Amino acid sequence: KTNSSLVGRLDIELTERWNNNCVHCCINLPAGDLDAKNKELSTNQIKDILRESVSLGCISVRFTGGEPLLRKDFEELYVFSRKLGLKVMIFTNVTLITPYLADLFRRIPPLEKIEVSVYGMKKSSYEAVSRVSGSYEAAWKGIKLLLEYKIPFIAKAPFLPYNKAEIDEFESWAGAIPR
Repeated sequence: KTNSSLVGRLDIELTERWNNNCVHCCINLPAGDLDAKNKELSTNQIKDILRESVSLGCISVRFTGGEPLLRKDFEELYVFSRKLGLKVMIFTNVTLITPYLADLFRRIPPLEKIEVSVYGMKKSSYEAVSRVSGSYEAAWKGIKLLLEYKIPFIAKAPFLPYNKAEIDEFESWAGAIPR
């Protein structure tokens, strides 16, 4: 037998821009970096890649970055992917989740759990990692929206000197996330 699927899952780094400045991250150009933005693939280029991937048997795409929700065309790319029949996984710091996006994910489910980066269970540890004031509140607001709209997600955490004392608290919280 031959494998009819040449591409099972596709990862697309939508941007190298990031709205945090995490100590551990190597893909963290500033959100407003115009040079980085101008080097990103266009909406049509990404759509062409998605179409070609589906023609090769792809069934799932993961949008990563930087922060994929920084893309102004994120919604368009997301809906396009779902209309192609792709399962969509989103790797995000969740700080840019809005009620509108949460409702979009409820109406048109991604069919894969959203991967949420959690940098700390406390403001001090979270912002020591993200190095952005207000990021803790923005992240937990995004997490609460995902929970409220019943959008399935998994939490991931890089354990660093800033948050290592919170491992048990994180594991307990992550274990209680509705599946």
